[in-house]
Amino acid sequence: MVLDKVIFFYLLSVLLNYILIKKNNFFFTKRIFDKNFLKPQSFHKIPTIRIGGIIIYILILANLFFFYDKSNFIYSIIFLGSLFYFLGFAGDIQIHIKPEVRLIIMLILSFFIIYLFSIKISNTQIQFLNKILTTNLFFSSVFVCLCILFVINGFNLIDGFNGLLTIHTLIILSILYYLCSQYQNTENIKNLIMILGAVCLSFLFFNFPRANIFLGDGGAYFLGSTVSLIIIEINNLNLGIPPFFFAALLFYVFFEVFFSFIRKIFFYKKSPLHPDQNHLHMIFFKFICKFNKNNRIKANYLTGLLINLIYLTSIIPLLFFYINKYQILCKIYFFFLIILYLIFYIFLNKKMKK
Repeated sequence: MVLDKVIFFYLLSVLLNYILIKKNNFFFTKRIFDKNFLKPQSFHKIPTIRIGGIIIYILILANLFFFYDKSNFIYSIIFLGSLFYFLGFAGDIQIHIKPEVRLIIMLILSFFIIYLFSIKISNTQIQFLNKILTTNLFFSSVFVCLCILFVINGFNLIDGFNGLLTIHTLIILSILYYLCSQYQNTENIKNLIMILGAVCLSFLFFNFPRANIFLGDGGAYFLGSTVSLIIIEINNLNLGIPPFFFAALLFYVFFEVFFSFIRKIFFYKKSPLHPDQNHLHMIFFKFICKFNKNNRIKANYLTGLLINLIYLTSIIPLLFFYINKYQILCKIYFFFLIILYLIFYIFLNKKMKK
């Protein structure tokens, strides 16, 4: 029954993506194409549809409405996911919102929904922080809000290369599904992960290796918020999985945002909210270009593929100590991954400067 539903959503997603690409006769047709080839994160050469996330958003919401008993977890995905999707969608159809204003809107509205639905992180593996989170609802809501915003902006930050974000999401979902399959009372989460994975896989068919469609800000925001809430829900089930396991699982998107802020403020003396070409995946793209005779199309999809291969290789050891007794190892491994990121970044930066 579940497999039939997964296949149904996959095929429906393929059909809807095909229609969106081939039959884009909407009143805002001109607005849905990405024609800005000069922005720092742009690597495509022809106008490309950038609202691909709308199919994922519609199908996941339909799945939640028709196949799940309503709970705080389901309502939080519906409301928080919708909030972020439409905020990103506004940018996708060229309704310009300044980065500073967008961040303020994100903070205020997401805090309101998190507070309203009492979305909490019950265990952080940091004792003094746990005490504050369990006794102060306001502080708890602020903490959850910041955690989710880091992941959402990280998802949006790595979007832009063919397959980079979608493959990354599929890897995370696969690991989460594997974890849930080891425990009872996780059927609803497993089903949601499978449906989300199916629609992401169908999107990947049109986005990799050559991109006929992009997720857009709306799609990246929705995926980031949904994956965040799924991880919070799994963590709160008290299955005995160390919280730093999830931190390590999300280290790439989290640290990409954190390091970007630090780098722009202290090294480049510029606003951390504005884009540049010094992110890890962009430097890696230029590095690959050098060895492929500046074949930007090939370097584009190779960047998404190789970064995810490196990420997968680095994250696989985590699966050997996801049990609670290995809490300290998960914490150490989280910081090890950050050091690994910095070494890789510095190495590529020096190579490109030469």
